[in-house]
Amino acid sequence: MKFFYSLLALVFTCFQNLSGMDVFADLLVWSAQESGAGDWGQRFRTNANGEKINIEILEVSFDWDVGFRGGIGSGLGHDEWDTRLYYTWFRTRGKDNASAPNGEVTSPYIGNFYVNNSVGSGDGPSYRSASMDWTIRFNMFDWELGRRYCVSSALTLRPFIALKGGWIHQKIRTKWKTPVPSPQIPDPDAFGTAREDLKNNFWGVGPCGGLNTKWQIAAVNCHIFSIVGDFSAAILYGHWNFSDVYKNEVPHKVSLDLPKINGGATTITSFLGFRWDALEIKERIDLSVRLGYEVQFWLDQLQFVTFNTGRLSNGLTLQGGTLHVELHF
Repeated sequence: MKFFYSLLALVFTCFQNLSGMDVFADLLVWSAQESGAGDWGQRFRTNANGEKINIEILEVSFDWDVGFRGGIGSGLGHDEWDTRLYYTWFRTRGKDNASAPNGEVTSPYIGNFYVNNSVGSGDGPSYRSASMDWTIRFNMFDWELGRRYCVSSALTLRPFIALKGGWIHQKIRTKWKTPVPSPQIPDPDAFGTAREDLKNNFWGVGPCGGLNTKWQIAAVNCHIFSIVGDFSAAILYGHWNFSDVYKNEVPHKVSLDLPKINGGATTITSFLGFRWDALEIKERIDLSVRLGYEVQFWLDQLQFVTFNTGRLSNGLTLQGGTLHVELHF
Protein backbone atom coordinates (compact mmCIF):
# COMPACT_ATOMS: atom_id res chain seq x y z
CA MET A 1 0.00 0.00 0.00
CA LYS A 2 2.86 2.37 0.81
CA PHE A 3 4.34 1.71 -2.65
CA PHE A 4 0.96 2.46 -4.27
CA TYR A 5 0.72 5.84 -2.53
CA SER A 6 4.32 6.63 -3.49
CA LEU A 7 3.51 5.85 -7.15
CA LEU A 8 0.45 8.14 -7.06
CA ALA A 9 2.56 10.91 -5.55
CA LEU A 10 5.14 10.52 -8.33
CA VAL A 11 2.46 10.70 -11.07
CA PHE A 12 0.91 13.77 -9.42
CA THR A 13 4.33 15.46 -9.26
CA CYS A 14 4.91 14.77 -12.98
CA PHE A 15 1.58 16.34 -13.93
CA GLN A 16 2.33 19.36 -11.75
CA ASN A 17 5.43 19.95 -13.87
CA LEU A 18 3.63 19.81 -17.22
CA SER A 19 4.41 22.79 -19.45
CA GLY A 20 1.75 23.79 -21.97
CA MET A 21 -0.82 21.56 -23.61
CA ASP A 22 -1.26 20.31 -27.18
CA VAL A 23 -4.53 19.05 -28.65
CA PHE A 24 -4.41 17.49 -32.10
CA ALA A 25 -6.57 15.60 -34.59
CA ASP A 26 -5.77 13.88 -37.88
CA LEU A 27 -7.98 13.20 -40.87
CA LEU A 28 -6.87 9.98 -42.55
CA VAL A 29 -7.73 9.07 -46.14
CA TRP A 30 -6.17 5.62 -46.44
CA SER A 31 -6.40 2.44 -48.45
CA ALA A 32 -5.39 -1.10 -47.46
CA GLN A 33 -3.38 -3.65 -49.40
CA GLU A 34 -3.01 -7.26 -48.29
CA SER A 35 -1.50 -10.05 -50.35
CA GLY A 36 -3.96 -12.63 -48.99
CA ALA A 37 -6.76 -10.65 -50.62
CA GLY A 38 -5.25 -11.44 -54.02
CA ASP A 39 -6.60 -15.00 -54.13
CA TRP A 40 -10.08 -15.31 -52.63
CA GLY A 41 -11.14 -17.62 -55.46
CA GLN A 42 -10.36 -18.95 -58.93
CA ARG A 43 -12.56 -18.77 -62.01
CA PHE A 44 -12.19 -21.50 -64.65
CA ARG A 45 -13.54 -20.92 -68.16
CA THR A 46 -14.25 -23.92 -70.37
CA ASN A 47 -14.84 -24.51 -74.05
CA ALA A 48 -17.71 -26.42 -75.66
CA ASN A 49 -16.01 -29.72 -74.84
CA GLY A 50 -15.77 -28.85 -71.15
CA GLU A 51 -12.00 -28.34 -71.27
CA LYS A 52 -10.56 -25.64 -69.01
CA ILE A 53 -9.04 -23.01 -71.30
CA ASN A 54 -8.48 -20.10 -68.90
CA ILE A 55 -7.85 -19.72 -65.16
CA GLU A 56 -8.36 -16.33 -63.48
CA ILE A 57 -7.21 -15.55 -59.94
CA LEU A 58 -9.86 -13.45 -58.17
CA GLU A 59 -8.67 -10.43 -56.19
CA VAL A 60 -10.53 -8.03 -53.91
CA SER A 61 -9.51 -4.37 -53.73
CA PHE A 62 -10.18 -2.17 -50.72
CA ASP A 63 -11.77 1.26 -51.02
CA TRP A 64 -10.21 4.55 -50.01
CA ASP A 65 -11.80 5.24 -46.64
CA VAL A 66 -11.72 7.96 -44.00
CA GLY A 67 -10.20 7.39 -40.56
CA PHE A 68 -9.39 9.48 -37.51
CA ARG A 69 -6.52 10.02 -35.09
CA GLY A 70 -6.76 12.22 -32.02
CA GLY A 71 -4.78 12.90 -28.90
CA ILE A 72 -3.14 15.26 -26.44
CA GLY A 73 0.42 16.18 -25.60
CA SER A 74 2.39 18.32 -23.18
CA GLY A 75 5.87 19.41 -22.26
CA LEU A 76 7.28 17.94 -19.06
CA GLY A 77 8.75 21.22 -17.84
CA HIS A 78 12.34 19.93 -17.92
CA ASP A 79 15.04 19.89 -20.58
CA GLU A 80 12.66 19.98 -23.59
CA TRP A 81 11.09 16.58 -22.79
CA ASP A 82 7.46 16.05 -23.81
CA THR A 83 4.83 13.32 -23.85
CA ARG A 84 1.97 12.50 -26.24
CA LEU A 85 -0.98 10.11 -26.04
CA TYR A 86 -3.18 9.37 -29.08
CA TYR A 87 -5.62 6.90 -30.60
CA THR A 88 -5.97 5.84 -34.27
CA TRP A 89 -9.20 4.48 -35.74
CA PHE A 90 -9.59 3.22 -39.30
CA ARG A 91 -12.04 0.88 -40.98
CA THR A 92 -12.07 -0.28 -44.59
CA ARG A 93 -14.03 -2.70 -46.71
CA GLY A 94 -13.46 -4.60 -49.95
CA LYS A 95 -16.04 -6.39 -52.10
CA ASP A 96 -15.89 -8.56 -55.19
CA ASN A 97 -18.03 -11.06 -57.09
CA ALA A 98 -17.54 -13.48 -59.96
CA SER A 99 -19.67 -15.69 -62.18
CA ALA A 100 -18.85 -18.40 -64.70
CA PRO A 101 -21.99 -19.60 -66.56
CA ASN A 102 -19.79 -21.70 -68.88
CA GLY A 103 -17.25 -22.68 -66.26
CA GLU A 104 -16.85 -22.78 -62.51
CA VAL A 105 -15.65 -20.76 -59.52
CA THR A 106 -13.66 -22.48 -56.77
CA SER A 107 -12.71 -21.48 -53.24
CA PRO A 108 -9.25 -21.55 -51.58
CA TYR A 109 -10.75 -21.78 -48.09
CA ILE A 110 -10.59 -24.95 -46.01
CA GLY A 111 -14.29 -25.16 -45.10
CA ASN A 112 -15.33 -25.53 -48.74
CA PHE A 113 -12.73 -28.24 -49.31
CA TYR A 114 -14.07 -30.46 -46.52
CA VAL A 115 -17.80 -30.10 -47.22
CA ASN A 116 -19.16 -33.67 -47.56
CA ASN A 117 -15.50 -34.69 -47.80
CA SER A 118 -14.39 -35.64 -44.29
CA VAL A 119 -11.43 -37.70 -45.53
CA GLY A 120 -10.04 -34.70 -47.44
CA SER A 121 -9.66 -36.42 -50.83
CA GLY A 122 -9.98 -34.89 -54.29
CA ASP A 123 -10.93 -31.25 -54.78
CA GLY A 124 -13.50 -29.05 -53.12
CA PRO A 125 -16.82 -28.17 -54.77
CA SER A 126 -17.16 -25.67 -57.61
CA TYR A 127 -19.89 -23.10 -58.18
CA ARG A 128 -21.36 -21.02 -60.97
CA SER A 129 -20.96 -17.75 -59.04
CA ALA A 130 -19.53 -16.35 -55.81
CA SER A 131 -19.14 -13.10 -53.88
CA MET A 132 -17.09 -11.87 -50.97
CA ASP A 133 -17.08 -9.03 -48.42
CA TRP A 134 -13.84 -8.33 -46.49
CA THR A 135 -13.68 -5.81 -43.62
CA ILE A 136 -10.65 -4.58 -41.65
CA ARG A 137 -11.05 -2.73 -38.33
CA PHE A 138 -7.92 -0.99 -37.04
CA ASN A 139 -7.70 0.44 -33.49
CA MET A 140 -4.36 1.49 -32.02
CA PHE A 141 -3.13 3.48 -28.99
CA ASP A 142 0.30 5.14 -28.69
CA TRP A 143 1.99 6.80 -25.71
CA GLU A 144 5.23 8.64 -26.57
CA LEU A 145 8.04 10.19 -24.56
CA GLY A 146 10.38 12.37 -26.63
CA ARG A 147 12.86 15.23 -26.59
CA ARG A 148 13.50 17.96 -29.16
CA TYR A 149 17.03 18.75 -30.35
CA CYS A 150 17.82 21.83 -32.43
CA VAL A 151 20.61 20.66 -34.73
CA SER A 152 20.69 24.06 -36.44
CA SER A 153 18.46 27.07 -36.86
CA ALA A 154 16.56 25.19 -39.59
CA LEU A 155 16.70 21.51 -38.54
CA THR A 156 14.97 20.03 -35.48
CA LEU A 157 15.03 16.38 -34.44
CA ARG A 158 12.77 14.66 -31.92
CA PRO A 159 13.76 11.07 -31.07
CA PHE A 160 11.16 9.25 -28.99
CA ILE A 161 10.35 5.99 -27.29
CA ALA A 162 6.76 4.78 -27.00
CA LEU A 163 4.37 2.07 -25.94
CA LYS A 164 2.02 0.85 -28.70
CA GLY A 165 -1.01 -1.39 -28.28
CA GLY A 166 -4.33 -2.17 -29.91
CA TRP A 167 -6.15 -4.59 -32.15
CA ILE A 168 -6.73 -5.34 -35.85
CA HIS A 169 -9.81 -7.42 -36.63
CA GLN A 170 -10.44 -8.84 -40.10
CA LYS A 171 -13.63 -10.58 -41.18
CA ILE A 172 -14.19 -12.33 -44.51
CA ARG A 173 -17.72 -13.22 -45.60
CA THR A 174 -18.08 -15.34 -48.75
CA LYS A 175 -21.18 -16.63 -50.55
CA TRP A 176 -21.15 -19.49 -53.09
CA LYS A 177 -24.12 -20.13 -55.42
CA THR A 178 -25.30 -22.95 -57.70
CA PRO A 179 -22.85 -25.80 -57.13
CA VAL A 180 -21.46 -27.77 -60.07
CA PRO A 181 -21.93 -31.60 -59.90
CA SER A 182 -18.88 -33.22 -58.29
CA PRO A 183 -18.01 -36.26 -56.14
CA GLN A 184 -18.54 -34.08 -53.05
CA ILE A 185 -21.84 -32.60 -54.36
CA PRO A 186 -23.31 -35.25 -56.70
CA ASP A 187 -26.74 -33.61 -56.65
CA PRO A 188 -26.39 -29.91 -57.56
CA ASP A 189 -30.02 -29.31 -56.62
CA ALA A 190 -29.37 -30.32 -53.01
CA PHE A 191 -28.74 -26.66 -52.14
CA GLY A 192 -28.51 -23.36 -53.96
CA THR A 193 -26.33 -21.23 -51.70
CA ALA A 194 -23.47 -21.80 -49.27
CA ARG A 195 -21.63 -19.40 -46.98
CA GLU A 196 -18.15 -19.49 -45.52
CA ASP A 197 -17.11 -16.86 -42.96
CA LEU A 198 -13.58 -16.42 -41.66
CA LYS A 199 -12.05 -14.26 -38.92
CA ASN A 200 -8.44 -13.20 -38.39
CA ASN A 201 -8.40 -11.21 -35.12
CA PHE A 202 -5.19 -9.76 -33.66
CA TRP A 203 -4.26 -7.79 -30.57
CA GLY A 204 -0.79 -6.79 -29.43
CA VAL A 205 1.23 -4.50 -27.19
CA GLY A 206 4.92 -3.62 -27.09
CA PRO A 207 7.69 -1.02 -27.29
CA CYS A 208 8.17 1.44 -30.12
CA GLY A 209 10.86 3.94 -31.08
CA GLY A 210 11.22 6.55 -33.75
CA LEU A 211 12.38 9.94 -34.97
CA ASN A 212 10.48 13.10 -35.97
CA THR A 213 12.30 15.55 -38.22
CA LYS A 214 11.48 19.14 -39.16
CA TRP A 215 13.41 21.16 -41.75
CA GLN A 216 12.42 24.83 -41.94
CA ILE A 217 12.45 26.17 -45.50
CA ALA A 218 10.85 29.63 -45.08
CA ALA A 219 9.59 32.09 -42.46
CA VAL A 220 7.28 35.04 -43.13
CA ASN A 221 6.40 37.16 -40.10
CA CYS A 222 4.72 34.71 -37.68
CA HIS A 223 4.36 31.97 -40.29
CA ILE A 224 6.88 29.14 -40.62
CA PHE A 225 6.95 26.63 -43.50
CA SER A 226 8.79 23.32 -43.15
CA ILE A 227 9.31 19.87 -44.63
CA VAL A 228 8.69 17.10 -42.09
CA GLY A 229 9.51 13.41 -42.04
CA ASP A 230 8.73 10.81 -39.39
CA PHE A 231 9.85 7.21 -38.97
CA SER A 232 9.09 4.63 -36.28
CA ALA A 233 9.20 0.88 -35.70
CA ALA A 234 7.61 -1.32 -33.05
CA ILE A 235 7.82 -4.93 -31.90
CA LEU A 236 4.64 -6.10 -30.20
CA TYR A 237 3.76 -9.22 -28.31
CA GLY A 238 0.80 -10.40 -30.41
CA HIS A 239 -2.09 -12.82 -30.13
CA TRP A 240 -4.03 -14.11 -33.17
CA ASN A 241 -7.43 -15.79 -32.93
CA PHE A 242 -9.09 -17.47 -35.93
CA SER A 243 -12.38 -19.00 -37.00
CA ASP A 244 -13.62 -20.60 -40.24
CA VAL A 245 -17.24 -21.82 -40.58
CA TYR A 246 -18.92 -23.18 -43.73
CA LYS A 247 -22.71 -23.73 -44.00
CA ASN A 248 -25.14 -24.61 -46.75
CA GLU A 249 -28.84 -25.46 -47.00
CA VAL A 250 -28.60 -29.29 -46.84
CA PRO A 251 -27.47 -28.63 -44.10
CA HIS A 252 -23.76 -29.30 -44.34
CA LYS A 253 -21.62 -27.52 -41.76
CA VAL A 254 -17.83 -27.50 -41.47
CA SER A 255 -16.25 -25.70 -38.53
CA LEU A 256 -12.46 -25.59 -38.33
CA ASP A 257 -10.62 -25.57 -35.02
CA LEU A 258 -7.65 -23.39 -35.97
CA PRO A 259 -4.86 -23.07 -33.38
CA LYS A 260 -4.28 -19.64 -31.87
CA ILE A 261 -0.91 -17.96 -32.34
CA ASN A 262 1.13 -16.06 -29.76
CA GLY A 263 4.25 -14.36 -31.05
CA GLY A 264 5.95 -11.23 -32.22
CA ALA A 265 4.33 -8.64 -34.47
CA THR A 266 6.49 -6.02 -36.19
CA THR A 267 5.26 -2.75 -37.65
CA ILE A 268 7.02 0.10 -39.49
CA THR A 269 5.52 3.58 -39.98
CA SER A 270 6.73 6.50 -42.10
CA PHE A 271 5.38 9.94 -42.96
CA LEU A 272 6.58 12.66 -45.35
CA GLY A 273 4.92 16.00 -45.90
CA PHE A 274 4.75 19.75 -45.37
CA ARG A 275 4.06 21.75 -42.21
CA TRP A 276 2.78 25.28 -41.59
CA ASP A 277 3.08 26.90 -38.15
CA ALA A 278 1.19 30.06 -37.17
CA LEU A 279 2.63 31.47 -33.94
CA GLU A 280 0.41 33.14 -31.35
CA ILE A 281 -2.62 33.53 -33.58
CA LYS A 282 -4.74 34.43 -30.55
CA GLU A 283 -2.99 35.42 -27.35
CA ARG A 284 -0.88 32.33 -26.50
CA ILE A 285 -2.44 29.83 -28.91
CA ASP A 286 -0.23 28.43 -31.69
CA LEU A 287 -1.54 26.51 -34.70
CA SER A 288 0.27 23.79 -36.65
CA VAL A 289 -1.00 22.07 -39.81
CA ARG A 290 0.71 19.12 -41.53
CA LEU A 291 -0.26 17.46 -44.80
CA GLY A 292 1.54 14.45 -46.22
CA TYR A 293 1.63 10.77 -47.09
CA GLU A 294 1.74 8.09 -44.41
CA VAL A 295 2.50 4.37 -44.69
CA GLN A 296 2.05 1.72 -42.00
CA PHE A 297 3.34 -1.77 -42.76
CA TRP A 298 2.33 -4.64 -40.44
CA LEU A 299 4.37 -7.79 -41.05
CA ASP A 300 2.78 -11.27 -40.81
CA GLN A 301 -0.64 -9.84 -40.00
CA LEU A 302 -2.85 -12.22 -42.02
CA GLN A 303 -2.21 -15.77 -40.75
CA PHE A 304 -5.31 -17.96 -41.28
CA VAL A 305 -5.08 -21.22 -43.28
CA THR A 306 -6.06 -21.77 -46.92
CA PHE A 307 -6.29 -24.95 -49.01
CA ASN A 308 -3.93 -23.55 -51.68
CA THR A 309 -1.01 -22.32 -49.56
CA GLY A 310 -1.53 -23.59 -46.01
CA ARG A 311 -0.76 -21.16 -43.19
CA LEU A 312 -0.51 -17.60 -44.51
CA SER A 313 2.08 -15.12 -43.28
CA ASN A 314 1.11 -11.96 -45.14
CA GLY A 315 1.70 -8.29 -44.43
CA LEU A 316 -0.96 -5.59 -44.14
CA THR A 317 -0.22 -2.14 -45.59
CA LEU A 318 -2.23 0.96 -44.70
CA GLN A 319 -1.30 4.06 -46.67
CA GLY A 320 -2.65 7.37 -47.86
CA GLY A 321 -3.01 11.04 -47.06
CA THR A 322 -2.87 12.42 -43.52
CA LEU A 323 -4.01 15.93 -42.53
CA HIS A 324 -2.82 16.88 -39.03
CA VAL A 325 -4.16 19.93 -37.14
CA GLU A 326 -2.68 20.84 -33.74
CA LEU A 327 -3.32 23.61 -31.21
CA HIS A 328 -0.74 24.51 -28.58
CA PHE A 329 -1.96 26.36 -25.50
